[in-house]
Amino acid sequence: MRRSLKQPTPPQHTRTVESRVAIRKHPVHPMLVVFPIAFLAVVAPLDVLYLWSGLPFWAQMGAVLNAAGLAMGLVAGAVGTVDLLLIRVVRRHVSAWTHAVSAVTLLAVAAANTWLRWPDPVAAVWPWGLLLSSVMMVLVAVAGWLGGGLSFHHGIGVAGHEGREDRGPDAPPEA
Repeated sequence: MRRSLKQPTPPQHTRTVESRVAIRKHPVHPMLVVFPIAFLAVVAPLDVLYLWSGLPFWAQMGAVLNAAGLAMGLVAGAVGTVDLLLIRVVRRHVSAWTHAVSAVTLLAVAAANTWLRWPDPVAAVWPWGLLLSSVMMVLVAVAGWLGGGLSFHHGIGVAGHEGREDRGPDAPPEA
C-alpha cells in the first residue's frame, strides 16, 4: 500500500503590499538586506576562529566584514525607512516598528564595533570585540526574523498581483 505524501501548502496572502522603492516591481530592500545579514552574522565566528587559531587574518577579515556590513546596512536601512514611512499599512504593523528598532540597534552596535576595531583589529577582538559581535549575531537573527515575517506572513514588500494565484515556476503557461 502506497502512501501519498501531501506537500504543505504555502500561506496564501489575501493581499500583497508592494514596495515603494522597487525596480520593475522587485522590492529593493529585501535585495539589499542579504549583504548586511551575511556580513554581520559571520563576525562573531571569525572572532572565535581568530582566538582559536591565533591567525591575525581572521580578526582583520572580521573588521572588514563588520565595516562592510555597517555600510550596506545603512543603505538597506534607508530604503526600508522609505517603505516604512510611505506605506500606511506597514506603519500599522507593530512588527514593522519592532523590525525597524532592532535593525537600528544592530547598526548602532555594528558602528561601535567598527569604531572599536578601526585602530587595531587584532587587539580589539578580546573581550569587547567578541562581545559586540555576539550581540550583533543575536540582533541579526531578531531583525531578520521580524523582516522575514513581514514579507512571508504579511505580504509586505513583495511583488504581487491581486487576484492571481502564484502557480510556481514549473506550472504550464496560462492559456
